[in-house]
Amino acid sequence: MIRSTFLWYRARNFFRNNPSSGSSYYNVSWLYTAQSTNETITFAIQNNPSYTQIDDISVLYGTQQLIVNGGFENASQVGGSGANHLSTSNPNTGSYCYNDGVVGSPDYVWQTFYTTPGAVLWVSFWIAWGGSGGGVYTNVTIYP
Repeated sequence: MIRSTFLWYRARNFFRNNPSSGSSYYNVSWLYTAQSTNETITFAIQNNPSYTQIDDISVLYGTQQLIVNGGFENASQVGGSGANHLSTSNPNTGSYCYNDGVVGSPDYVWQTFYTTPGAVLWVSFWIAWGGSGGGVYTNVTIYP
């Protein structure tokens, strides 16, 4: 089952606390108006009882992909704190996904990309939560 949500125009933040658990991925996408020539997308992830998987991160300007390795397929993480959490366990597509099971405090993965102020960007990613409860949350922000 594919679950999807769509946020509109100047949305800059996605936050999900105590999500439903399962191995199915959930698609999140929105249009974002660039505020600066340098923008950073950041994922703050915590999943105390289990794991959160993120895959296929994309920021498009027309047909131009602004994110490098958004599917984590070259087996390296671009930007982040904490351990390298790439895994072959439950990717949405391809062989790898970001698979985080940090306990106690969030881990962060981010990437800065270059764009034109005022450009309308299509932002999307796929996410799955292996657990539920108060210790599970994901916060995604884009900021100049």
